This record gives sequence, C-alpha cells and structure tokens, in this order.
Amino acid sequence: MPPYSGRASTLRESPTRRIDALRERLEREGRDVILLSTGQPGVPPPEWLREEAARLAREGGMGVYGYTPSGGYWRLRELIALDVGELGGPELDPRQVVVTAGGQAAMYAALAAIVPEGGEVVLLDPTYFGYEPLVRHFGGRVRWVPVRAEEGYQPDPDRVLEAVERGRTSAIVLVTPDNPTGRLLSRSAARALAEIAEDYDLWLVADEAYKTLVYEGEHVWLYSLDPERVVSVNTFSKDPGMPGWRLGYVYGPRWIVGKIHLIHESLVYCPPSIAQRTIMAYLSRREERLRHVEWLRGHYRVRRDALLEEAARRLPRARLARPQGGMFAFLDLRRYLEPLGVDAERLAELLLEREGVAAVPGTYFGTSHPYALRLSFSTETPERIREGVARIARLLGDLEGEAKAPG
Repeated sequence: MPPYSGRASTLRESPTRRIDALRERLEREGRDVILLSTGQPGVPPPEWLREEAARLAREGGMGVYGYTPSGGYWRLRELIALDVGELGGPELDPRQVVVTAGGQAAMYAALAAIVPEGGEVVLLDPTYFGYEPLVRHFGGRVRWVPVRAEEGYQPDPDRVLEAVERGRTSAIVLVTPDNPTGRLLSRSAARALAEIAEDYDLWLVADEAYKTLVYEGEHVWLYSLDPERVVSVNTFSKDPGMPGWRLGYVYGPRWIVGKIHLIHESLVYCPPSIAQRTIMAYLSRREERLRHVEWLRGHYRVRRDALLEEAARRLPRARLARPQGGMFAFLDLRRYLEPLGVDAERLAELLLEREGVAAVPGTYFGTSHPYALRLSFSTETPERIREGVARIARLLGDLEGEAKAPG
C-alpha cells in the first residue's frame, strides 16, 4: 500500500451525513420521515433574491461563471463590513474580511491558521461536532469543558480557566447562538472569557453562523471585546437560505486574516461567483433584507415554540433549556434512557427504524451528553414537529414497556 497521511484518519464523516443516508434509504422504501436532524434552513431565499439570482445567471459573458478574487469580491467585503456594523457589531475594514466557500471552509481555514502543532483548543461540551476532528487534524489537542443545562449551558469562566494552560492553550471556541443548545452567550461570560484570552494571550474563535436568528436576548459581538484576539467564522447558509451555494466569511485582525486568506486560496482557490453576486444584492437591499430576517425569526420562533410545548407535554421527565437563538433544541432524556440501559445513539437508530424520526445523538457534540438528542426545528412544519416529539414519547413508552415485560 502506498503511504498516506495519518492526519487523514483524524477526519470523519459528518454525523448528519450518516443520518441523511439512513433517512434517504427509508424514503426510497416509501417511509415518511420527520426530519428533526438537519442543520439547513427550511425556507428558501426571498422571492426577490431568487429573481435577482436568475437575472444574474442569464446575463452574458463570464461574469457569473469565471474565477473570482481568492478573498472574495472587494465590493462584497465592503458590504460585509458595513452589514456587521449595521447589525450592531464592530467597525471593520474590508481588508479584515475574507470571503470563503461556505462556513465549513471558513472554519477549516481559521483553525488551520491559529492551531499550532501540539496546541490545545478548549471546546465547550456540548458544541458543534465539526470542531474536534479539525483540531486533531491540524495536530492540536482538545480540552473539553462541560456546560450544564441547569446553568442555561452558559460557560463557567472558572471551569474554562482550569482547562487553560499558559503556553499550551491556543484558542477557545465559542458558538453563539449555540449549536446544539440554542444558548446565547451572556455578556458577563463573554467579558470573562475575553479577559482570559487577554491574560493568556490566546485566540477566541467566535462562530456566529446564527447571529441574525435570535429570538430572545441580544447577540454579543466578541470581537468588540478583544479585537486583537478574536477570529469570527460566519456563513450565508442560514438567514438568506442558501446552504448549497457555499458562501461564508471570516473577519478578525488583519494580519491573521491574511494567513486565513492564503489557506482558503489553497483549499478552494476562490469562492463561487454567482453566490457572491447574489449576496451582494442581498446586502445592498438593506430594508428588504432586514424585513426578510424579521419574518424568518418569527417563522422559526413558531416552530421552536411548537417543539418546546410538545416536549413539555409529552416528555415531562426530560430536560430542555429554552433555545434563545439558532435552529436547534437539546433534549436531555437521561431520566428515561439511563434506567433502560439505552444511549442516545441507539435511541436515534430506533427512532429512524421504528418511528421514522431523524434526530442527532448528543454524543456527537462532546463527551458529557450520552442521553441527549439535538432536535432541529428549521425544516418541518409546527404540526410535523409536534408529531415528531409525540413519536419520540411513544418510542420511549414502548421501550419502557419492553423492559418490564417478562422474559
């Protein structure tokens, strides 16, 4: 066998891709699957933006088909800087922004730039499942810091501090609004973590993919607290509803963004032209964009509330913190599953096979939540979300009955 890089073995297939493959098999067999596992929006871009994309695709020449600047069109970088400021964030120079081929590429390039060989990265437990394999891929080590449902999944700065070691810790990753819990980072926790970053001279990675999807509270802009040590990862997959068009961006100190730019260029060469031009139209028509975002928040809030209400009614022994933003709720079923000797991975398999409900096990998001499920409320209607929760409750009842049956 020819040699290969051992680092390739640190990467793994996305767990949602594995669930999608199982779901697709069931659907081919004619099963109706309630999709509570997805991370993509369930609403397409507004009609006016789709019309603009169609117009762009019809225009002559190579404008929407050719290569673009590797860091993104300059005008788009200007518009992103303006947009961040108008949303309440920091004032940015366009040279502090690099446009990427989606949020995943943004995350990859950012971590590649800031994680040295042997460097340690603090991840909250639970957190988005994409970070751990990348940290290991770049030769880093993960230090998990548990966050607790009874504390609203807010990071405890004292526990974070215990995981930090001067000269070894490279970064702390913070997702806000959070995936998988929907937690918004509090201002007090953000300030405390920024102080740790300053004292220990380490990076804060702010994953702000869901920053416009906030239902209660206020998004905290970490960059405003420490502009020398914050790198922010972003995507246009969520509120415009364009996940398949692969467009995101990173902002941060200009010198590190320059390195991220080069890594991204080596990875994908340039971000896609048609997606960039469409997003330029989206950000340029400010009032229409903000109306769409406000409507979208209301749309998802109704779906979130349907999930919360049905879970409270059907699963009284579950623990479920109210998501303040994003697309997900984190359902802790320990009181149901632990007595049965069933973990979340097995439950997720049974949910698909027996009830036709797709959900993501909490085990994919860290080490401390073996009995939790991440449930998405972005794709299905409120009625189907309620039905999905009812099916979860029905399966748990069946498993309890089977455990009590003689023999």
